[in-house]
Amino acid sequence: MQAEPTSQGATPGPRPKRAPLALPPGPSADPAGPPTLPPFPAVHPPELEPDNAIKPIVKLSGTFTWAAGARAALGMGLPFAIVTAVLGIGDATFAALGGYTVLYAAKEPYARRAITLALVGLGLAAALGCGSLAAGSPLLYVPLIALVATVATFLCGALQVGRPGGYMFTLVCAMGAFLPHQPDLVPQRIALVLAGAAGAWFVSMSGWLVRPRHPEHMALAACFEALADFFAAIGHDDPADIARHRASEAVHTAWVTVLRADTKRNRRTGEARRLRVLCRRALDLFQAAQMLAVERSRPIPPAISDTVRALAGAVGKPRLVPVMPAVLADTETAAERALRTALRAAANAAGQPAVAEGEIIPGRRPTARERLRAAFDRASLVPPTALRTGLGVGFATLAAALLPIVHPVWVAIAAAAALQGGNVVLDFGRVTQRAIGTLLGVAVIALFFHDLKPGPWIVVCSVALLFGATQTVISRNLAVGAACVTPVGLFLASAGRPDAHVGDLASTRLIDTILGLTVGLVASLILWPRASATRLPRQLGRAVRAEAILLRVMVGGQTVDNPAWGSTRRAARRELLDLWSVYEGALGEFTGRRHDAERLWPAIVVTQRLGYRVMTAPEHYRAKPPEPIPEEDRELLDAYLGELASAAEERRTPMLPELPDLWGHPVLRQHLKRLGQAITSAAEPVPAWHLPEFVQQRLPAPPAWFLYGARRAPAGDTGQSQRPAPNRGPGDRT
Repeated sequence: MQAEPTSQGATPGPRPKRAPLALPPGPSADPAGPPTLPPFPAVHPPELEPDNAIKPIVKLSGTFTWAAGARAALGMGLPFAIVTAVLGIGDATFAALGGYTVLYAAKEPYARRAITLALVGLGLAAALGCGSLAAGSPLLYVPLIALVATVATFLCGALQVGRPGGYMFTLVCAMGAFLPHQPDLVPQRIALVLAGAAGAWFVSMSGWLVRPRHPEHMALAACFEALADFFAAIGHDDPADIARHRASEAVHTAWVTVLRADTKRNRRTGEARRLRVLCRRALDLFQAAQMLAVERSRPIPPAISDTVRALAGAVGKPRLVPVMPAVLADTETAAERALRTALRAAANAAGQPAVAEGEIIPGRRPTARERLRAAFDRASLVPPTALRTGLGVGFATLAAALLPIVHPVWVAIAAAAALQGGNVVLDFGRVTQRAIGTLLGVAVIALFFHDLKPGPWIVVCSVALLFGATQTVISRNLAVGAACVTPVGLFLASAGRPDAHVGDLASTRLIDTILGLTVGLVASLILWPRASATRLPRQLGRAVRAEAILLRVMVGGQTVDNPAWGSTRRAARRELLDLWSVYEGALGEFTGRRHDAERLWPAIVVTQRLGYRVMTAPEHYRAKPPEPIPEEDRELLDAYLGELASAAEERRTPMLPELPDLWGHPVLRQHLKRLGQAITSAAEPVPAWHLPEFVQQRLPAPPAWFLYGARRAPAGDTGQSQRPAPNRGPGDRT
């Protein structure tokens, strides 16, 4: 499918015989006939289930992240080695703590990455300084470590810093709190952490010298890959809901990545304009795929999805731009014509190293104040996650202070690591895998390196190599990653002590880690265990209200080629993405609310399909808008959607008014009727004997005012999205 483009943009020679692309008109083509919609599944597909605790241990998922491993090894190893050569191994351990900066912002554009890494380095230095000042006094360091864990988790979630989030700040603060109390050495320790962070900053930013646009290329390539999967899923027996969601999420991620790199300086370059155009073309391809998914009843030719997939390789290498498939030569329906136009435009933009004139990406980057304000919204999961982490780490630190623990820092660190999953099921899986990985790592040390007295350079090389190996494999298997990182803590703990044996600390590491993991798991079970399930009805109502705004524009026959429409559509897309992600999070909550969440699945599917159809249909009618419906019918439609949203938020049976005819939009009317039926069915009481016993005996949840205070008005379109951690894959970069 990949070839060098000719000057005319087509392959010379006779045109091959093609399979017919056009099919009989879909359900939206005949307004007079009864529309036939695809079936809506009553239960969610198995792909949405969170990973259990056993299967990820014995399998490898994803790919080895060699680049992340090499970057981690150099980011920690170089500062560690330099400070060791100048000051010795004892002081160099603080520089190694600053090297944790290299784990952050790995997928961010370099302009944003430079600022993020600098702030992370300052935060790590501040965390170590606070912990060192409180060292020696449990009355000080126990609440301090809990406060640092809470604040760091909240800020990382609100500002969308990404993994490992607040975990490393908690680790560094705990390391400082359990050092000997030496206030006069605190400035020196802070300076060493800043030196290590500076070395990690240079290593992480070094890619800018070779591939300054690599993060944007990766985001757009992943976007085209997801779009190809969406095209391949169209027309099959299984609905393409998962493929549609992942393609929409990839388009949104690419838009955010390119927008974050869109500085005034970059905007003047031809490559930056090319990326903006490609981002717009990816959105056009998603719209065309959604139109095809509505009207098609059997799969599209594989040549189309192969061509879209080949565009992923052409993002970074324009010479690999694919040739347009001959199957698009003759098109019959509006969706096919839109696909042909979008695919040709995308290939044309991908085949140019630079674009003289490009489209400005609509929207703006939200400010830090807007992100923090959005994090305090009642629909955000950031506050309960931060409080759960802080309290769990605080209880673990208190237990370590009260019990005769040799290295209490490992208890606090293990508790923080256990609370990184996002829900009970993922936390339990992480605890199991980390415990097994720690056991493997300790067993290797105890059996083969018990009497090892490593010299300074053996410690430096071992720590760098093991830390890099951890980041290479941890995304594929968390247990193997934990086994690789366990000796790192043992080497650092024995550094600077010439008579220390590495194996002497092995059993202590295992006991302390299991204690910390246990405390973290208990905190996950009892502290806001139903945060996602409680938020799900409200998020469903928010998505319906966002769709109501789009529907009013659509049925009113208004033109949509303006910035206001694009902002409204992006806001609706974020609400749909959040709705899906919150449902995934609710499936991982080990309480009775999971059953309530599963009953909402038909309503979620209807809302998703209705929303994406409404976002696509105005593009279809841009040249010739449909005849608007009367004003009284629009008022009835607003009342109908408002009652649906209120009933979804309150989990009650909707008292629906009359639904107008919506002449010219029969499929939308069918979607609205099905949405009302789905919300009504979800609100029906379930007999107690149908529920499991643990569902009938639910744990009480804290009142909403305890976390969120008074009810707030919804925030404006700032580009902010408060999505919980997805259920796909247990690995991370911690």
